Amino acid sequence: MNRLLSGILKIDKIMYTIAGITLVCMVLLTLVDVILRNFGHPITGSMELIQYGGSIVFAFSVPYATFLKAQVQVDLVTEKLKPIPRKILSIITRIVGISFFLFVSYNFYLFGWDSKRSGEVTASFRLPFYPIIFSIAVCFLFQSLTVFYDLIETIRKAEDEQ
Repeated sequence: MNRLLSGILKIDKIMYTIAGITLVCMVLLTLVDVILRNFGHPITGSMELIQYGGSIVFAFSVPYATFLKAQVQVDLVTEKLKPIPRKILSIITRIVGISFFLFVSYNFYLFGWDSKRSGEVTASFRLPFYPIIFSIAVCFLFQSLTVFYDLIETIRKAEDEQ
C-alpha cells in the first residue's frame, strides 16, 4: 500500500513540474507576443497555445496542490464539532471527493473520445483537442487517487488517536 501511495505522490510531483514548465512557457510566449505585436508582427495562434497551456497548468497542478493541502478550507462548521464527528465528516467528504473526481475523469474520457471521433481541431494550427482532453481526464483520475491517499492518511490518524 505504501508503494502505491508513494507512486501516486511521485506522479503528482511530475505533473506539477509539467504544469510549472508550461506556465513559464506561457509567460514567455505572452511576453514575446506582446513585444512582437508592438512591431506589427504578432505570433499567429498564440491564443490557442495559451488556452491549451492554461488547461494543462490547471489540470496538472491540482493533484499535487491537493496533496499539499494548498486549497482554501472553510471550517466554520467542523471546528465546532467534537473530534470523532469531525473525523467521520472528514472521511465522508473524502469519499464524496473521490467519487466526484472519478465522475469528472470518466466524463472527460468520454468527451475525449467524442472529440477524437468528430475530428475537432483548433483554428490556427489545426491541433486536435482530444490529447488535451485525455490528459485532463488522467489528471482528474490522479486527483481522485490523491484524495484516496488523503483518506487513507485520515483513517490512519484516526486509528492512531484511539
